Amino acid sequence: MFRSLLLATTILSALSYADETNTSKGLIDSLSKTEKLAITNVGIASGVLAWGFSQWGYGTESYHTDDEGWFEKTTSNGGSDKLGHFYTNYLLTRTMSPIYESWGYTKEDSALYGSLTSIMLSGLLIEIGDGYSEHGFAQNDFIADSLGALSGYLLYINPSIAKKVDFRFEYDPFKNSKNQTDFTTDYERMKHLMAIKGEGFEIFEDTPLEYLELHLGYYSRKFNHDSLPVDGRERNLYIGLGVNLSRLFRPYIGNYSTVFNYFQVPSTYLEGTRRY
Repeated sequence: MFRSLLLATTILSALSYADETNTSKGLIDSLSKTEKLAITNVGIASGVLAWGFSQWGYGTESYHTDDEGWFEKTTSNGGSDKLGHFYTNYLLTRTMSPIYESWGYTKEDSALYGSLTSIMLSGLLIEIGDGYSEHGFAQNDFIADSLGALSGYLLYINPSIAKKVDFRFEYDPFKNSKNQTDFTTDYERMKHLMAIKGEGFEIFEDTPLEYLELHLGYYSRKFNHDSLPVDGRERNLYIGLGVNLSRLFRPYIGNYSTVFNYFQVPSTYLEGTRRY
């Protein structure tokens, strides 16, 4: 799920806006890196709890756990929700780490604190809150959260690997779907993938192959949060050949092109799918 990511993004946007004003900028600059770290994490945690109690039903039930399974056909979303947990924590780690580094932390410490922010707030805090709601604490979700944060940590401290590998999320709003919830859990229109980029390998430098990438992905269909018949549900593994849009647009939009390291534009690749 992307609940924590959306909430954290809102908080970070507010901090970014405050940083653009002279008064707030002076106040922020007067804080130590440790104070900034503490305030940011307390702010996100407070937002998570406030939203959880008001919107997600925290405190409505006694604490309990829930075994949601992984990628089985009998699960609610065929594992797409678990990949969503992985991706959310991966992205949050990759987002927070450079912010911490800009405050004066070393690259290694920034990656560590970025991953801890992700797993403690986006992972553990939300899952504990879920334990006191109708959802229940899901160990499967927390494992996926942890793996996502770990992947974000490893790629941030190893730029040579990050130049070769991306973890991405794709959402196609024009795809027909009977989704019953909001887009953040609209797995009927989502795909999750790992992209292996030609530009990260010396052998492909200064050749047309540096603009190409190999996709290894997964998506589920006809689950719709466990509301559709089991027999018709689809789990799809695919291999794709696509264009590295980040590399393609970098000369024109600079660092803004890095958005394509995290988001896959639909219909920009050839796909071979195996359904099971």
